[in-house]
Amino acid sequence: MNDKTAFIGAGRWALALALKLAEKGRNVALWEANHANLARLLAARKHPDLPERVVIPDGVKASGDLPAALAGAELVVFAVPSDALAEAARLAQPLIDSAQTIVTVTKGIEPATLKRMSIVLKDMLRNKPVVVLAGPAIPYDMALGDPTSLLAASDDEPAAELVRDAFTGGNLRVYSHSDVVGVELGAALKNVIALAAGIADGLGLGINAKAALLSRGLAEMIRLGIAFNANPMTFAGLSGMGDLIVTSFSDRSRNHALGVSIGKGESVKSACTSLTGVAEGVTTARSARALAARQRVEMPITEEVCRILFEGAAPRDSIERLLKRRPKPENG
Repeated sequence: MNDKTAFIGAGRWALALALKLAEKGRNVALWEANHANLARLLAARKHPDLPERVVIPDGVKASGDLPAALAGAELVVFAVPSDALAEAARLAQPLIDSAQTIVTVTKGIEPATLKRMSIVLKDMLRNKPVVVLAGPAIPYDMALGDPTSLLAASDDEPAAELVRDAFTGGNLRVYSHSDVVGVELGAALKNVIALAAGIADGLGLGINAKAALLSRGLAEMIRLGIAFNANPMTFAGLSGMGDLIVTSFSDRSRNHALGVSIGKGESVKSACTSLTGVAEGVTTARSARALAARQRVEMPITEEVCRILFEGAAPRDSIERLLKRRPKPENG
């Protein structure tokens, strides 16, 4: 086994991370199933959501050959949308050997089963250590050299430390973590709250409203996390509050951008179509609502996001419903 890292998926996040590994001299391969995306990448050696000056070096091999991409890899990183993860794992399963460590950078909840991404991978790739790599990172800024911190979370401590040490370098610092549930739910749920923050910005609401929305949104995230035995303090860290901040304020956040468009009156369908990639908050909102119902956890902001996305509710009506909820203690 060598220092090779294989990425399943070659979107902006996979490419930004691949660049960091290549800078350290690691061998990197990317597999892309979409032929048009692969052809564009091979021709331009660039990605439209990364800085124009960032060119993918020739040493980073991108192809549509999954066996070649995975062969000899020490780390196998799944970087596909949440609703495509199970299928990607099914394709990779026969090609992954027992010595390889599995990493997921996918943020979401599997729609069909309501499972976290690491559980989907563990179910498909049995007896393999799985590490969740998450945190407040916009790929564009990280590729520019902006100091960035992430978490490598796993119940297998040596695996978490392996991933931590492999990715740490240059402007990227990674911390190891043991609360997989908290890290993973924080990474997924913040997209829903960031989408709500974008809607508020699109409506022209002020900073008071946004501060309240993010604070109460974080409370929702914590409540659902506690229902799954997560450590509430995890949500005060990088994959909770940190990721929520960057996703709710960055102009390059797809979830925030989608919310802004909806808040300005664009239809959900049109706003989703105009994005250059996937806003995971859309899929996660529905899954989070279902999880909350199953666990009997109150998540009113998530509920209103679902009403706007899937039931045609007007954003201002959602605000009215939130404001008219029964008064209660803040910790309730």
